[in-house]
Amino acid sequence: MSELTQVNDLLAARGLDALLLQRVSSFAWVTGGAASYVNTASTTGAAAALITPAGRYILADNIETPRLEQEEGLAAQGWSFVTGPWYEQSAAVARLTAGLKLGADGAYPGAVDVSAEVAQARAQLTPEAGERLRACGQASAAAIGAAAQAVRPGMSEFELAALLGSEAQRRGAQPIVVLVA
Repeated sequence: MSELTQVNDLLAARGLDALLLQRVSSFAWVTGGAASYVNTASTTGAAAALITPAGRYILADNIETPRLEQEEGLAAQGWSFVTGPWYEQSAAVARLTAGLKLGADGAYPGAVDVSAEVAQARAQLTPEAGERLRACGQASAAAIGAAAQAVRPGMSEFELAALLGSEAQRRGAQPIVVLVA
């Protein structure tokens, strides 16, 4: 079952027509791992995903749109882009969901909060997500191996953490926590 099938099932179960995903985790889930954040500590991203009966949209500003299209590969996935100033995203949502019953992965004006259901759907490992998880595990193992080979006597824990973080980033993995003892 794909993530979009899960979205459609969730919409049907809750009697909704459209779903707005603003959380970084939800955006990554529905786009196959794309990063909507600028600040890694943010809960909500600089872009949002909107699924309606008419299509799948990425709502982003003119700075983020090219990155999301090209670097994250969302244009190739078939997402349509709605680009505008960051402060007009709610107008785009209103226009694209006019007359529709909207759900969202958190509080959003006029939307039903389905954050618990979205979190539950994200926790189900689809075959595609399983492949991405395996690739992330392989990248992590390679990063740990490369970092371990570069360790030298006298290096501080901070230097070791920076080395491991660098090796992970080099392989396209975003280390959230790096613990060294």
